[in-house]
Amino acid sequence: MATARTDPIAFETTQAQIALDRQNRLVEHKAAVAARRVAAKALAARVGGDPLNIFAEGDSWFDYPLSRDTIGWIQRGGPPFPLILNMAHYGDVATQMLGVAQRKRIIDNLTDPSNGTFDALLFSAGGNDIAGDQFCLWLRQFVEGNDPAHGIDQQRLADIVGVVAAAYADLIQIRNAVAPDCVIFVHGYDFAQPNGQGVCGLGPWLKPSLDLRGWTDPTMAAAIVKQVLLSLDRLLVQIEQQNRNVVYIRTQGTLSPSDWANELHPTEAGFGKIADVFLKALRTRFPGRI
Repeated sequence: MATARTDPIAFETTQAQIALDRQNRLVEHKAAVAARRVAAKALAARVGGDPLNIFAEGDSWFDYPLSRDTIGWIQRGGPPFPLILNMAHYGDVATQMLGVAQRKRIIDNLTDPSNGTFDALLFSAGGNDIAGDQFCLWLRQFVEGNDPAHGIDQQRLADIVGVVAAAYADLIQIRNAVAPDCVIFVHGYDFAQPNGQGVCGLGPWLKPSLDLRGWTDPTMAAAIVKQVLLSLDRLLVQIEQQNRNVVYIRTQGTLSPSDWANELHPTEAGFGKIADVFLKALRTRFPGRI
């Protein structure tokens, strides 16, 4: 989900700088892959398994600049410690990730021999498509006596979830075409807190829309946000059931209220809890390799 750098100058990062950052990550990953190949036999003998080679794409849950995020914790999950090429960037939306430019980058990275063969692709997307100023579009006006279940415009929500579904479908098609044995791991975030807390001058992303529509009661507002996120959960359950080598990691319900740093992002310890759920799924699928 969306976030910002710690100061306005850093937040105004140009697309060229973002590309350079990703290129630096790519160079580091290639060097790590080359080093692992040299020492592969000795390493396997020492730790009992070949470390996972992971490709990550996504938003701020994989690239949070204010603390260690999900990927940062997963990288500490060994031994053996995984190699992770992390191309995620805070603020990215699902449609952007599967647009022409980033789609090409995903294909190039999956097919580049110097990146090694990727065992897993971790994908975090959908949160930014729904949250933000546009959140009001999915809400109905509060009427006295209304249940939060009636606070959502179900057709509009279904429309945006359908757009997110199209991005996931295209990612799976790409994987099937160029790296069919690479296992895709997806997640549904957790039940975000519409408490009006932003970060570094950005946000809040949820409470203003809820207030605009008259949903000012905190309990009712939280119930609406939960229902919206459960629509993403239902989508990901369906995607997992209908596709080979796709694992939906059930992260919803992992965090407590104290595990949230702001409306959309966990604390560092909260990200650690999310990473633990990822690590359990990775270890189940790849025993002895992380």
